[in-house]
Amino acid sequence: MKKLIAIAIILVGIFSIWFYSRHPLQTTVTVRNTTFIVDVAVTAKEKEVGLGNRGSLTPDRGMLFVYDIKARYPFWMRNMHFPIDILWIDDRTIVDISKNVPTSDKPLNQLPIYHPNVPVDKILEVNAGLVDEYAITVGDKIVIKN
Repeated sequence: MKKLIAIAIILVGIFSIWFYSRHPLQTTVTVRNTTFIVDVAVTAKEKEVGLGNRGSLTPDRGMLFVYDIKARYPFWMRNMHFPIDILWIDDRTIVDISKNVPTSDKPLNQLPIYHPNVPVDKILEVNAGLVDEYAITVGDKIVIKN
């Protein structure tokens, strides 16, 4: 019986690793009256890859980067195939915005680096142009579904 329980626990663990490696953590982020379904980047690898290697992003989607410590995190457009708007967030308040960040085909060591003007603990990436389309501004509050 103990052997059967141990095997079951191992199988559940393997399934969990497989499932979550293929299905990123998701939640919703609402800014003003607009809700985005976002993949949440938590691990170092998820943060490094970000939205890279994706062909496109539907208007209701995005990616939320979550950090434990507030800092001026650097972002690049490595392997990006579409431009984005970057919302830099301190707690639940947008404190800076980088609009229409373009793709780049420059070598890794020459990629432009983007960062907020002040320390943040969250970053939201959405399709370029949506900040203007939805009139999102610095000072707007966000709501993250837990």
